[in-house]
Amino acid sequence: MKYIIACIDKDVEILDELYNKLSRIVDSDYVIESYINAEQALIGCFNNIIAGNEILITINGNNTSQVSYDEFLLELYKNSPNTKNIVFKESLSLESLENIINNASVYKIIPRKLKKVDFELIVLEAIKLNAQERRLKDYQRVLEDAVDKRTKELNNINVKLNVLATIDSLSGVKNRRSFFESCSPMISYNRREKKQLATLMIDIDKFKLINDSYGHKIGDNIIKLMAKSTEAILRKSDVFGRLGGEEFAAVLPSTSLRGALIVAENIRKEMEALEYKTAKKQLVKFTVSVGVSMLCSTDNDLETVLHKADLALYEAKKLGRNRVEVYEEASE
Repeated sequence: MKYIIACIDKDVEILDELYNKLSRIVDSDYVIESYINAEQALIGCFNNIIAGNEILITINGNNTSQVSYDEFLLELYKNSPNTKNIVFKESLSLESLENIINNASVYKIIPRKLKKVDFELIVLEAIKLNAQERRLKDYQRVLEDAVDKRTKELNNINVKLNVLATIDSLSGVKNRRSFFESCSPMISYNRREKKQLATLMIDIDKFKLINDSYGHKIGDNIIKLMAKSTEAILRKSDVFGRLGGEEFAAVLPSTSLRGALIVAENIRKEMEALEYKTAKKQLVKFTVSVGVSMLCSTDNDLETVLHKADLALYEAKKLGRNRVEVYEEASE
């Protein structure tokens, strides 16, 4: 990037004087351009902006073109609002000055006789001010990037925290709290709309024996396998969660008793057919018992429906395990 200092005056001697004074105080990063009228200067400035250069300072004197200085500064301001514009006061009318102040910007108004002002100091102060503004913008950009990065990190953390708050860390399915939060509104809706809804309570048979025989790590892997396999059988509209230990529950909306029994039996058969191979090449087989209950008009909440399914699960355990039992409304 180059920093452009555009000098505009119809008097070539003034342009030469400006060039000589400027070249003594700026280095090769600064390009001094001279124009005899504002129209040429505007074209030159726009070409520099397109090329990626910065219009650092303009110095405006008497003008020969039909483009007035206030028009020049207004057009330049739209594309280069940070340019420091130094204007010779002999070139300004009150009307043009008012136009510039209201719609663009002017850095300094100085007399055309440069000996009357410390011109070099004015230019150096303009360069210094521009540099400070650039550093401030760079810092602001770095700060915005840092804030944006931190915001994304916080969003990712929030997503992870949300997952941790709703997903059981071992099985990968909904935890007890998330399961109840998801299903409770479903119970109210289906009860109000008189829609069929089924609940399954699923328990791994003789799970303590698995832990005692193979160790808790193998027991954890059996829970993972059971949860993953059951979730694959259920529909996306079904809600499945681990209530604790080896006990799981599923709520099946828009499901008849016959449909619920088919799902429960599919789960039971799938678990019975599964084999888990340990690191020592041992094959571990396991089964599940399933209790089924249907939502009825007297069920006020999720706990009531789950309790009925739990009673059916107890009956399945009592009758030998590895089976599906249905809660009968008169049985309790």
